[in-house]
Amino acid sequence: MFDLERLEVLRGPQGTLFGKNTIAGVLNFTAKSPSLDTGGYVQVTEERLDGKRYEAAIGFPLIEDTLAARISWRKREKYLGLFNTARDNEKEEFKDESVRLRLDYFLSEDVELKLIAFSTEYEGVGNGFQHSYLTETAKRTFEQRDPRIEDDEFNDTRSSNSLTYSNRDSDSVALKLDMNVGDFMMFRNGSISGLASWARVDTPFLLDTDFSPVNTGYFETDGPDRYMQRQFELRYSADSGPLFGWGESVDWMFGVFAGNAQSKVSQETSLVLDGLIALAPVIAEGRGIPLPSFLGPLFSLLAEVGVIPGSGEDFAIETAVRVKSETYALFGQADWHLSDTVTASLGLRLGEETIDGEQSNYSDSIVPSLTNGSENYYAKDRLKERELSPKLAISWSPVDELTVFGNISKGFKSGGFSGPVIHTRSLQYEPEEAVSAEVGIKSRLFDDTLEVNATVYSMQFENLQLNVFDGTAIYTVNVDDAESRGVELDFRWLPPMPWLSVQGSLGFNETQYGHFPCGPTDWDDTDALPECGQNAHPSQDLSGKELPYNPKVSASLSPTIRFPILPRWGIGGMMAVDVIHQGEHYLDYDLDEQTFQKATTKINARLAIGPEDKRWAVIFNAKNLTEVKEKLLVLDTILQGGNYVAITRPDETQYSVDFRYNFGEMD
Repeated sequence: MFDLERLEVLRGPQGTLFGKNTIAGVLNFTAKSPSLDTGGYVQVTEERLDGKRYEAAIGFPLIEDTLAARISWRKREKYLGLFNTARDNEKEEFKDESVRLRLDYFLSEDVELKLIAFSTEYEGVGNGFQHSYLTETAKRTFEQRDPRIEDDEFNDTRSSNSLTYSNRDSDSVALKLDMNVGDFMMFRNGSISGLASWARVDTPFLLDTDFSPVNTGYFETDGPDRYMQRQFELRYSADSGPLFGWGESVDWMFGVFAGNAQSKVSQETSLVLDGLIALAPVIAEGRGIPLPSFLGPLFSLLAEVGVIPGSGEDFAIETAVRVKSETYALFGQADWHLSDTVTASLGLRLGEETIDGEQSNYSDSIVPSLTNGSENYYAKDRLKERELSPKLAISWSPVDELTVFGNISKGFKSGGFSGPVIHTRSLQYEPEEAVSAEVGIKSRLFDDTLEVNATVYSMQFENLQLNVFDGTAIYTVNVDDAESRGVELDFRWLPPMPWLSVQGSLGFNETQYGHFPCGPTDWDDTDALPECGQNAHPSQDLSGKELPYNPKVSASLSPTIRFPILPRWGIGGMMAVDVIHQGEHYLDYDLDEQTFQKATTKINARLAIGPEDKRWAVIFNAKNLTEVKEKLLVLDTILQGGNYVAITRPDETQYSVDFRYNFGEMD
């Protein structure tokens, strides 16, 4: 996202105001509008590790007072700092290029037409995974292929024998019509908004399945036609007099939504038998079958000389999933202004979705079934789901500077088909529902110099959807119930010193599984609990345990200082410091201790220099000044129980400098 006009963040279910239902919230990105006067900007950024970013935009009139255009462009490239010791020649890097066109056509005072077209291409070499923990057996086995193997996830090296890449191409077009239609029956000041959009995303990639220097295989996707969607939304907004003579007025919004989507992923996994032979001691250890240490070099030698017939062959597994869905919905909301200070809102959404899925997995060899539990299967089914999602909210503003609010709403997230998966565990998953409730205040105090907002919230989930990795495949399961609750506080303060401003936030959050007796577990326990069924994944009872990716405490503090540099020429400076704290949390749903992330407190800083008219600016940025170590993702390695890989944030301070120049009409 770049060249934005604004970003709106809405928490909780939003099905009564937007076409597609959401269960957790909405991030609403609005691209910069074109101007009827020519103007734009150019920005160049240099970053540590040879990072470069070029960005530019220009808006200009095509027809005076009638048609305006804005073209935005960005190109980035960066070396990620990771070096592959097994290949000894591969650097982890990425580059992408994006362009956006926006046209605003003012047909009349009452009719406006907007067109946004966007395209991006991304190419990445590598995937950022480094070994996070290796058993002694794994180290000895891998050292025979790469003596430099290690398991420090923060030393910027990885050891993978296969070339890896991840690409992404995406295109989208959206057409929006805004039209004032005046009064109709009881409705006044009516307006109609229509939105039609199309988008596609292709994401071909190749991944070394074992993340190691031993060549046991890899998998890749074919890429084309991965995902495509079309959506249409029509909304009517108006106001009216009060209902039943109570109150002052009512704001109305009614909408209809229709959408369809289709995705196809064809994945081919290649297994190399001699690599699996070399990896046998690690695989056996992960399955609780310890082997004498002298067998490791023996297995490696057998794989090296190829004494087993056919051991040098590749055994292919072809896995595919095709999904098509159609969604239709009616939604609406009424904001009833009961008085100058009290507004009650009532919303409702009715929806129906049909999902067709086709899943398959096939190999002409018995080797995959013996090594990773691959099953030959073909499955086809149709899911039909209906939703009813209400919303009730009330707000009270006794004075202009204070608003107290509360709401309760229900959200819905469709079920679907897992995939691509190599076995028949959890091929389908149920829809997820959530009931969200919150109470809070928004306030402006001391002559608008202090803004304080606070919210207490709770979300109750039913059939919470989790993506589970069982050491061989990723698929989705449902948790019977789960809960998230907490308190959030944020403030913005303009103290008596005109050169200083301060903003910050504080959050307390608790999450926990409800009834979840068949939760995923790590490879140290390869058995499923009896009540979970014969074909269940390795399991543990996670009922009442905390959910991952949810720090109990989060906080931020950002003071900003402004100061003159060359007052005669109107040049000044701005210096800001961001202190960001994130509490401890787990990075995998099985709550494995190897995925535990300690609490972190990071300090970022930036210095900007430029004139008062903002014609140009030079900005110096420094991230993670305290060089905190932070992991983003930790995974069990495939077939290697007890071994882990991780993706981390850079633990060295990242520096960058931006130069921006605005020309023509200022944004």
